[in-house]
Amino acid sequence: MKRKIIKVAEKTLVVSLPTAWVNSQGLNKGDELDVDIKDYKLILTPPLKTMPHLRTTINVEHLDERVLRWEISSLHKQGYDEITVTHYNDKQFVIIEELIEKLFVGFIIKDQSQLRIVIGQVALIDAKEFDATLRRAFRLLNTTMDDLFLAFEKQDKELLAKQLSYEQTNNKLTNFCERLLNKALTQKTHGHFWYVFAWNLEKVADNCKYIAQEYSEDLRISPSALHLLKEISVFVEQFYECIYSFSFEKLVTLSKRKRELAKELLEGLKTGDEKDRILLHYLHMVVLQMADFSASLIALQNDSMQVCEDI
Repeated sequence: MKRKIIKVAEKTLVVSLPTAWVNSQGLNKGDELDVDIKDYKLILTPPLKTMPHLRTTINVEHLDERVLRWEISSLHKQGYDEITVTHYNDKQFVIIEELIEKLFVGFIIKDQSQLRIVIGQVALIDAKEFDATLRRAFRLLNTTMDDLFLAFEKQDKELLAKQLSYEQTNNKLTNFCERLLNKALTQKTHGHFWYVFAWNLEKVADNCKYIAQEYSEDLRISPSALHLLKEISVFVEQFYECIYSFSFEKLVTLSKRKRELAKELLEGLKTGDEKDRILLHYLHMVVLQMADFSASLIALQNDSMQVCEDI
């Protein structure tokens, strides 16, 4: 589709908007558009109030608990504003209620009958909250790693159990970020890289939950494993600092540290104490997944960036 540039004043150039797009967004004379400049492109985004209200229907009759969670969560992340669930049973209803309470920001059950449940967004989400929400999720990961170390150091089962609530909060924060990105409400020029950040952050936090579940009854580990846990907690904190105060020097240092930690963890898996092995496995995943932030982190820097050694 092409449009001609029209000159309407001495220095004013105008391009008309496609009628079909204007109508689909419910735009009228006087409405404002967000205009973003990306290289040689102009990106026009309508105000939030005019965004199309996305609806879908899903039959959950044959879905088990895990798949049901995946399906509903996926539709929420994709940006649907209203989800009608049909052919549900009592157990599935409890799961859906839990998802709304613990995972979906601004959603409620709007309608319920024996035939269907209608889940809908009732509060407008503020796209300006993206940066603060993602940063909060990173800070929560730092707290998670610190408390995980203290739980093992002090043999504190209650503190270890807090990992489960941390992981739920992490899911809520990262899901919120992913929904904003999928609805194109924020980070319009680098949304795909930011999505990698949110998605990967959720996966890193999952490892702490798995550790808490495996060691809930017996927190005894070797001194060498406890030392590695502390070192990896420091590594996660340093990655956070690199992300929010970036330099290639920091990233190169983290690259070297990642290789050192990975080597120690693999050696521990091969020759270390048997009771440490589950812990070391998940800590190895933490190290690898934290390093996975690197490519997207570099991509988000200035176009004039230099080439950095691949982590």
